[in-house]
Amino acid sequence: MKFSVKTLKFFIPVLLMAGISWLAVDHFKEPDYEWIEICTAEGVKRVKYDDQGNLLAEEWISQIPAHLLLVEESQSEAQNQVPEIKLIELDHVEVDRCWVRLLPGHLPAAAYFELKNNSGKELVLNAIKTRSYASAIMHENVSRQGMTTMESLDKISIAANGSLSFSVNTYHIMLENKQADIKPGDFISLQFYFQDAGMKTVQCKVNPPNSLSY
Repeated sequence: MKFSVKTLKFFIPVLLMAGISWLAVDHFKEPDYEWIEICTAEGVKRVKYDDQGNLLAEEWISQIPAHLLLVEESQSEAQNQVPEIKLIELDHVEVDRCWVRLLPGHLPAAAYFELKNNSGKELVLNAIKTRSYASAIMHENVSRQGMTTMESLDKISIAANGSLSFSVNTYHIMLENKQADIKPGDFISLQFYFQDAGMKTVQCKVNPPNSLSY
């Protein structure tokens, strides 16, 4: 098929304008950020954050009734009342890939990690403390009738030579009332306390709000 010079002179500007328009739309279109689930003192919500930590959208999945919030507060106090005695560091406990999802403002952060019990006996994790936050509470993600909610735990067992994963879909540590200036890229120290056994100190990486893994 042959095109005349006149026809080409007409179509070339049109094609160029179409190409420029497509590039402009592709450049300025809104990035598709993923929904993430976060736990707050009031319940579980889905949120979207951009790369700078700005909240783009949010919606509640489940909320904790007011009378149950009092139970949460009492459990928080119990978990943070660790006896002030010298505890030994446990060499046979490994805590790897510890990270914290930092949320803006006064929202609680969440800590995740992989824990291995290399001893020959069961261990019971019954408290976690940090100087970076006033409270640290263990939570389990629970699904009931298609709804995701969370339940606080006062302790959790790790079988002899077993492992436990605190991940986005299983367990997390809710960190409330920030006590220091923390930003993504920092590291904070967490102390894990095991009933009648000792403790383990771990450095955890601080990640931005839209993080889903270490």
